[in-house]
Amino acid sequence: MEKVLVIIPNNNKGRYIAKGYSDAFRAMSYFVIEKKIYNLNVDEIKNINPNIVFIFWSDMDRNADIVSFLNECELKSTIYINLAESLCDIPHEVKDADNVLLFSSDNKKKKFRVLPAVMPESYKRKFNGYKHTITFCGNPSYTEREKLLSKIIYNFGIINVFCRSYDFYKSVDDIYKNKFLSDKYIDLYRESYRGYIENQKELSYIYSHSKINIDLPSKSEKSINYRCLEILASGGFLLAPHNKTLVKYLDDGQEIETFKSSDDLIDKIRFYIKNTNLALLITAKGKRNIVSNHSFHDRLKIILKVLNDKNISNR
Repeated sequence: MEKVLVIIPNNNKGRYIAKGYSDAFRAMSYFVIEKKIYNLNVDEIKNINPNIVFIFWSDMDRNADIVSFLNECELKSTIYINLAESLCDIPHEVKDADNVLLFSSDNKKKKFRVLPAVMPESYKRKFNGYKHTITFCGNPSYTEREKLLSKIIYNFGIINVFCRSYDFYKSVDDIYKNKFLSDKYIDLYRESYRGYIENQKELSYIYSHSKINIDLPSKSEKSINYRCLEILASGGFLLAPHNKTLVKYLDDGQEIETFKSSDDLIDKIRFYIKNTNLALLITAKGKRNIVSNHSFHDRLKIILKVLNDKNISNR
């Protein structure tokens, strides 16, 4: 039985993703060893002597010691799988050797691409009525997000923003400095803050009990955002920025709804607030797609196919 070392990052999303792949490896009869990123050193890796090392990189767990470890650990029989939402999330110091595979969800050339995934069973929640109308979960302190959130506040008043307090109040300062809202509406934005969500159970409850869950771009979106899959797996209605990859895998207007401009966003929020039955129908179809096609097991099969195609999986 091949051994897989899964390195667990030091942030919530990274932990969910790493543990999701751990379960997928186990389901495929691999022997899985999980180690937290800050409880790991080169000697321990050498003692484990794994066939595969799997790590999900994200902004919050960039760690010079781990980068050094990946460069110094020269176990020729070990395959290193580095996964990230964007290749820029993977420290450039990590060498692109024959036994190091860099996966991301973007479209960079000469790299391996794999879409985000979720554990659908972790997001099962019984629906017992809406608790929120308009919800955004995520870091709001990007200029494009601040502009769109300001327009939503201007048109609909208080909404529900879930994120870290530092990120929220940074966005308040940015909105004030850039004059996206007047003082009256900035106060409404401040009243929209709902705190930080600590776990998947609470997160999925919020998604499933919100009439409209909005995904907002932090930059030019070219793939499927991890947040989108979480919303759909939770049974939440998703309104997201339009991009080619998203509508390739999810039927726009049938499984999700997208917007192409700020005015389009406002119009569709207004429409679906009034047409919740249609939103529920779209939600049910979207969730069915995620459960059937976007699990970690589905993604791992793609990764293992790359290993086999490169003839390096049985070193």
